[in-house]
Amino acid sequence: MKIIILDDHSLFSKGLAKILEDNFNDIEIDIFNSIADLTKAYLDFNSYQLIISDIELPGEDVFTFLSELKTNRPNLPVLIISMHNKLSVINKCKELDIEGYILKDDHEFIMEGINEILSGHGYYSEKVKQTLDILNKKEKLLTPKEEEIIALMAKGKSNHYIADKLFISYNTIKTHRKNINRKLQLSTTADIIKYYHKNYI
Repeated sequence: MKIIILDDHSLFSKGLAKILEDNFNDIEIDIFNSIADLTKAYLDFNSYQLIISDIELPGEDVFTFLSELKTNRPNLPVLIISMHNKLSVINKCKELDIEGYILKDDHEFIMEGINEILSGHGYYSEKVKQTLDILNKKEKLLTPKEEEIIALMAKGKSNHYIADKLFISYNTIKTHRKNINRKLQLSTTADIIKYYHKNYI
């Protein structure tokens, strides 16, 4: 069995490789610190059974790489192991049909996830699924208009600007903002902006 590990933290990559070697016989592991290094290796991806990757690599667009990989090698499963428990990131992975997503602090579930994926199943760890459930519920609470409003708030726009932009009254904006605070259980503009950046960007 052949596995690629793509992560810029060499200590993590080496530790993960050791775990894999301890759990699988006859395994070959290729470790890369960057997409650039991986590309230069001119690998035959058809000979690999799994790619394990971080979702953030310095100066590189991991999502573009994953999108191209899944387009050209749709049968090669990918497991993301990342520190990011962020709705927008996880949703992008699901949109790309990424088979698995585990948080780095959920390291005790890594082998369970790998075995599930190698068996042809998907695996999103419990913390990741909880994030999807909780935040998707909050997201569904907001109307499309309220989502427009928090997007403009995140850009630093005033209530008067937002009212003019959306062709509604200033008082209606104030009502929408009260509803947003209540639905998301947030009390300040700063909290709403933080929520937007965490979950929508």
